[in-house]
Amino acid sequence: MTLQQIADFLAVAQHGSLHGAARATGQSQPALTKSLRRLEADLGAALFDRNARGMQANEFGKRFLIHARRVHAESERARDSMAQLLGERQGRVEFGISVAASLLLAPSAVKRFRRAFPEVELRSRSGLYHSLVTPLRDGQLDFVICPEPVGVSDPALAMRMLIQSQMVLVGRRDHPQAKVRSLQALQQAAFSVAAPRGQPGGGIYQMFERAGLGPPRVELHTDGLMDTVAFVAGSDCLALLPAALMRSGLLKERLVAIPITEEPPTYTVGLFQRAAVPLTPAAAELATQFEREAAYLRRG
Repeated sequence: MTLQQIADFLAVAQHGSLHGAARATGQSQPALTKSLRRLEADLGAALFDRNARGMQANEFGKRFLIHARRVHAESERARDSMAQLLGERQGRVEFGISVAASLLLAPSAVKRFRRAFPEVELRSRSGLYHSLVTPLRDGQLDFVICPEPVGVSDPALAMRMLIQSQMVLVGRRDHPQAKVRSLQALQQAAFSVAAPRGQPGGGIYQMFERAGLGPPRVELHTDGLMDTVAFVAGSDCLALLPAALMRSGLLKERLVAIPITEEPPTYTVGLFQRAAVPLTPAAAELATQFEREAAYLRRG
């Protein structure tokens, strides 16, 4: 098994055909076919089902895909790391980040990073812990910046604390219950929730349980914070959002904080990386700049 065979397998899995994969990788279709056949012979199993619609990974291919993505990502990072240690300022850094952390930290951190690595390609993925931790573990992301989930600890990950994220209950500016003072008055209200129970973004469950009100009435579960923002701005749903979003000025025209006496949860925003895998020099520099910006915010 070679790295080239793994890269060819990933190309076929992504494009769904030998023709599409060959065109994307700049190879001839016979050369790609030979590479894939050698890989399947080495593994002792066919990895794709062939049909009129193209090629789809079968049970063996889906299992191998998990390993192939990890090996390919690690080989790319190893190449970037060696090149950067030798003085090159190229390569790629991929990181995940929550919306509030991006608003507060990313602009200045990225600006300073660019002074040292102007040519490095940066890619970010928005989300929370529950949606970002799997690609982090699989090596698709160098690091993740997001709120730490309550009661969850992964020994394979290391975390550095950055800032505290205070949540606030919000609704659209002309919401009929925009001036209520207690959570009990919102017992029949509908909520939009951006994360599962126990995860940052799902804190409304914790608030209702703490107040002895039973479960909240959830109108919509979303995969991301901005989906929740858009839904709340155009409906009667309420939601818990990071207070930083309200302070940013991006939402003040559409949303308003609801002044309930119960205190919403506060989460620790941390930088997560795989404990046993060192960051490339470029990724380490970007992580350092995020930490530096967080330190400025804590002092200010």
